[in-house]
Amino acid sequence: MEIVRLLTSDDSWDKFEKEWANQCEEVGDAFDSYGAGPVSVTRQLAQNGSQTEWAIALFDAKNNRSVACACAILATQKGYTGKVLRIREVIVCPLLDYGSLPETEYVDTLIGLLNGAVKLSESSLKAKHIKLHLRSPSDAIFFRAVGKSLDSQGVFAATESHGAWLSFTKQSSAPLRAV
Repeated sequence: MEIVRLLTSDDSWDKFEKEWANQCEEVGDAFDSYGAGPVSVTRQLAQNGSQTEWAIALFDAKNNRSVACACAILATQKGYTGKVLRIREVIVCPLLDYGSLPETEYVDTLIGLLNGAVKLSESSLKAKHIKLHLRSPSDAIFFRAVGKSLDSQGVFAATESHGAWLSFTKQSSAPLRAV
């Protein structure tokens, strides 16, 4: 899985929207109301084309579908030295949300999102810190376990959770291998 940037200027947003509208139809929902808040915020970033605030999708090439979308925001944040890549407004695709896909795909999506954030922080949105805004308490439990495992292997200098946010601080400026 890989993170792709969504823009209205290159029709990637339109393609994404059509795909999710088809998924909504398949599960008996309407795209206009599906995840209305997060999708609306993500659409705004796709329209503005900012260099530091992106609309992103997690694309599963094996199954030829976008399994999640989110906002990726590169910022300076109080309490952090260096840039912070914040991943927020995460929403999973309708097929996953409605249980039409196996539960294992949800875990794969969460891992893919973290991997994609690490890659973004090493390339287009360079940052020393990564913060993920979690969708649910279950996600927090999952990511805490992942974070502890990564800490024990020396992948990150630190992982912390604060409310619905999970923060990762990279070891150094040297590129990380995706987890």
